Amino acid sequence: MRQEGALTADYLAESVRRADPDRALCARFLPASVRADVGVLLAFHTELTRALAPARSAAIAGPIAGLIRLQWWRDVLEGARTPDHELAPPLLSALERGIFCRETLLRILSAREAELDPQPDIRIWRKMMQDGAGGVQRAVGEALGVQDESILVRLEACGAAYGTGAMLRHWPRLQLSGRYLFPGDEVGLRQEGEAFLAACDVASLPPAGRLAVLPAVLAERDLARNSAQAGQPRGLGDRLAVMRAGWKAARAFQRSGAAAL
Repeated sequence: MRQEGALTADYLAESVRRADPDRALCARFLPASVRADVGVLLAFHTELTRALAPARSAAIAGPIAGLIRLQWWRDVLEGARTPDHELAPPLLSALERGIFCRETLLRILSAREAELDPQPDIRIWRKMMQDGAGGVQRAVGEALGVQDESILVRLEACGAAYGTGAMLRHWPRLQLSGRYLFPGDEVGLRQEGEAFLAACDVASLPPAGRLAVLPAVLAERDLARNSAQAGQPRGLGDRLAVMRAGWKAARAFQRSGAAAL
């Protein structure tokens, strides 16, 4: 049994696997040197997403409660609060060691705040996707040592494509949940996802970049299927597609010797 206040690697991995199975699968192909830190990143993202839950059951109190929880994490990241959450120390440690950029994590947080204050503007929605799901993949790239800003922007596009595909995949359920939706119809949502995916241009990324964008495999498949997959669990085909791409990307990364990017 896990000791109170102790965040073991096994407990963290299992928690992330349950809450975010797609990204957890993709993370398995990362080098061992960064896998634990990326696990902390994914757990942090899960915590931010949980902050949105009250908003789905209370129109007034919900957003306020969610914003308070998100502000707590903002205070932790900005050093204005003594962290008393078991996830905070390893997250701050990763920042101090230069694994992630603080601004990237703050952008992920801002995207969740934007979801609690929905505005029917496509430009605001795009930024929310680029900062949120996109910011997660940018942070994975940072952990892998990617420093080229043009590549990091392409990693953001991949994350946004994955987030859009996931939204499309659950479109009917999201419409009933009260969660912030794309300000348009299903066809427009798919087009936005395809544009994000094209901006990523996975094939021309360097080895570290291809390893950081494994969710693009799922994005492409989700965008092709539309909402016909709503409510259905991931099939074996999806997992095998990620595994094939992951093994190939991991081998290329190893051969590259993590060359300068």
